[in-house]
Amino acid sequence: MRIAPLGVTVTVTMLLLTLNGLIFGLMLLDGVHPMQPTVEALVRWGANFGPKTTQGQWWRLGTCMFLHIGLIHLLFNMLALWNVGGLMERLLGRTGFVVLYGLSGVFSSIVSVAWHPGVVSAGASGAIFGVYGGLLAFVLRHRDLPHYQFLASLRNNTLAFLGYNLLFGFFQQGIDMAAHIGGLLGGFGLGLLLMPLSLHRSLVRQRLRSGLIGVLGVGLLWGLTTYLPHAEDVESRLQQFAKLDATTLTSFQQAITALQQQKTTEAEVMRLIVHEILPPWQAQREQLQRLVTRATLAPRQHTLVTMVLQYMQAREEGWELLYDGLRTKNARTLKQAQDKQRQADALFKQHNAPGRRL
Repeated sequence: MRIAPLGVTVTVTMLLLTLNGLIFGLMLLDGVHPMQPTVEALVRWGANFGPKTTQGQWWRLGTCMFLHIGLIHLLFNMLALWNVGGLMERLLGRTGFVVLYGLSGVFSSIVSVAWHPGVVSAGASGAIFGVYGGLLAFVLRHRDLPHYQFLASLRNNTLAFLGYNLLFGFFQQGIDMAAHIGGLLGGFGLGLLLMPLSLHRSLVRQRLRSGLIGVLGVGLLWGLTTYLPHAEDVESRLQQFAKLDATTLTSFQQAITALQQQKTTEAEVMRLIVHEILPPWQAQREQLQRLVTRATLAPRQHTLVTMVLQYMQAREEGWELLYDGLRTKNARTLKQAQDKQRQADALFKQHNAPGRRL
């Protein structure tokens, strides 16, 4: 394998830098906020989002690599790409670099969807971590070459970059660590395949090798997508429930207050429970229950929906007990209804504790 001289233009790296900047500019022209773009805008422009990606919009696995969540995000990623892209393009050649960057980026998107399908993600960092993973593979494969004395420094700089960013990502909210780690591992594996043992392999054979690895990689990644769970838009479902919960509790509390003030009758409260409160509540609970029974629901989503169902069940049992207590004039049943409503209130607070929100 030959390394292009330092004076040679790194075409692919420059093209990637230009393309990322151009797309960000188009987003600004579309009215997207330059520092804090909305989730809706990112999804509209092609961000990775499980409920859409796994429902047939597989192109999002690639388009999300060229979107950025604000100007700072773009600048940091482009600086990282500039620092490593030119070197790796010279080491691998244009074809090899395209294969490394593209496959690493798509693999990082697949890992991201598999880990947290309900999260919207965007950015080139997964692909860039893949490039650094490829660089690490090169350093390890050729560590014994005496005339590559710069490898020790290169290795240390690479490990420092990866260590800092991975450590920072674990403590900073909003960073897609699944994509970063997926890109790094994918890039490392590709780097081992794309880097031949001999540094004197012809350019033609190098391109053919890279092209073959690219074709096989695309097929492998396409196969991996068949194992991705078809993610449900759990957030939208829970937002629907939140609206129902707010309106239902308001109507119920107003009815109880009116009953205590003797502005309404027990019969009217019973009618409200049976005809206006329980039917939509039970229908919503059944929809969420169907989500839980689907094996493809992500584990954390499964846990969250299960907690909501526990709350809904407690609230529903409280209303049913109240109905029976009012109908039979049974004080014990009315006391059980109050206890069940208190249990529901406690579950509601638990569901909305910090870190429990979707």
